[in-house]
Amino acid sequence: MQQRSPTSSTSGHGERLTHASPAIGLREKRFTPSKLVALLDVAAEVGLDADAVLAGTELDAEAVANPFTLTSSLQFLTAARNAVRLCRQPDLGVRVGCRLHASSYGMYGYALLCSEALARTFDTAVKYHQLANGTLDIRWMEADDAATWVFPNRADVRLPDIDETFYRFLIDLQFAVHVTVIKDVMGAWCVPARAMFTQPQPPHADRLADALECPLAFDQPQNLLSYPAAWLSRAPQLANPITAAQVSTQCAQLLEQFRWQAGITRRVYQELTRSPGKFPDIEQIAESLCMTSRTLRRKLEAEGASYSELLTGVRKALAIDYLSTTTLAIEDIALTLGFSDAVSFRHAFKRWTGKTPNQVRRERGVARP
Repeated sequence: MQQRSPTSSTSGHGERLTHASPAIGLREKRFTPSKLVALLDVAAEVGLDADAVLAGTELDAEAVANPFTLTSSLQFLTAARNAVRLCRQPDLGVRVGCRLHASSYGMYGYALLCSEALARTFDTAVKYHQLANGTLDIRWMEADDAATWVFPNRADVRLPDIDETFYRFLIDLQFAVHVTVIKDVMGAWCVPARAMFTQPQPPHADRLADALECPLAFDQPQNLLSYPAAWLSRAPQLANPITAAQVSTQCAQLLEQFRWQAGITRRVYQELTRSPGKFPDIEQIAESLCMTSRTLRRKLEAEGASYSELLTGVRKALAIDYLSTTTLAIEDIALTLGFSDAVSFRHAFKRWTGKTPNQVRRERGVARP
């Protein structure tokens, strides 16, 4: 079965494959506590103490209840691992997943709800997955009249200390979240055609079947959740192409901010913005960070970033700022940003934004010099 590139769009019996790469470190505090709230709610139902569940997270129940608390993936994983260890009921992941609705995910959830079609919802879910505090890689493909989500086998999970029991929790959580959110988007009728798990049939198989509302198969080569491909063109209940475009732009901006603020990426960004108009090359930045350029490239790649992408992002942000807040001539802005001439800058700016510098100035009400 051949795979197309992630950006391809196909129909009929074609295939679509999309996946996301990690961009945010496990310790980066970037997320609302929504997932922790759901976990604590379920933990309370089964008689677990909140403090015991939150042990080692540096959080308490009051902090988790505060909607303005920022949390990390590691904090959720730590709390979830505690809950799995303390709880005698194996369906914990299913219970938590069923509590996480599209409204639990802020701008990310809104982007899913207003997508123009189910296929676009799937693409958006993958493209901006990092905004959802996702702990597992997700991807989907279209083939053999099915639109199928693929979740990682245990050996492919890039997280520390994942034993068989905790892996079961994470997979159950992922399946339940997907089914819950897709029903939020499309309606209660939109349930999967089948679900396949790599692990043996668990004691809570009936609970899984009730939550997913489809036939289940265990001891399979992959973790798969399939929908009829014919449904991909159907519109969500709240589909709105204009709003979808606006929200998608905001999600892209949030993800870009996350990437700039993450680990080594943040440090490179700080070096690039230290002296606007004087952009050090990767060798100079690596030297200032006491590492080789090869090591720096590898560390950036691990965070889903690159020197060239960060440099482009900085130049773009500065260009928009100069155009919006100053009356500098286009030629002067071009030179300040390291372009050889105004023509090169105009071409680059149009590529970055889809607009000309003068269009941005008109929109922002800045008089041309």
